[in-house]
Formats: sequence, C-alpha cells, structure tokens
Amino acid sequence: MFILNGYKSHFSIQFKDFYKEKNIITFCLFIYSLYIIQSLDIGCFNVLKRLYGRELEVFIKVYINYITKTEFFIVFKAVYFNIIISNNIQEGFRGAGLMLYNP
Repeated sequence: MFILNGYKSHFSIQFKDFYKEKNIITFCLFIYSLYIIQSLDIGCFNVLKRLYGRELEVFIKVYINYITKTEFFIVFKAVYFNIIISNNIQEGFRGAGLMLYNP
C-alpha cells in the first residue's frame, strides 16, 4: 500500500501504470487530513531522531564537532536498523487506527 498526500505528480499516467503493474494499492489523503497518520512519524521516525541524537552525543563528548558523511551513515545505519523494524511499523499503524491488510 502506498499512502499519497494528494500531490499532483503522484497521479501521472506513468505512476498509475507503475502502481497497477506492481499491484500497489494507492490511498490518497487530503493534505489537511495527514494528521491521521502522524503516529507513524511518532512511532518510528521520532524515536529514530532521538536515538540518532543520543549516538551523536558520543562524538560531542570526545570533542568531535564535525561529522563526515561516512560517520553520519555509520551512526544512522546502526540506529535505523534497530528502530525501523516490522513491530514498530505495525505499532505505528495501530496507533493511527489503521489495520494492516495481510491476506
């Protein structure tokens, strides 16, 4: 399933053909109703942001105040794979009152 925000480029013929070819169900929310799925951000990405910040504190404590792209990705990858997991994603959907379809 792909949740759209009503942005016009998502509705081009090429995108519609791609969705149909890949059997992707599209669901469009009006911009002013996106708060409905906000718990997805809170359940996954807010936690990701917080834990990434904590990991960066390690650099700060040893007086490293410039982080290279490589260091960024090393820290981000470690945090990402611990947070963006199936259980957290499902909890985010449940928090938004959305049920995942699993035939």
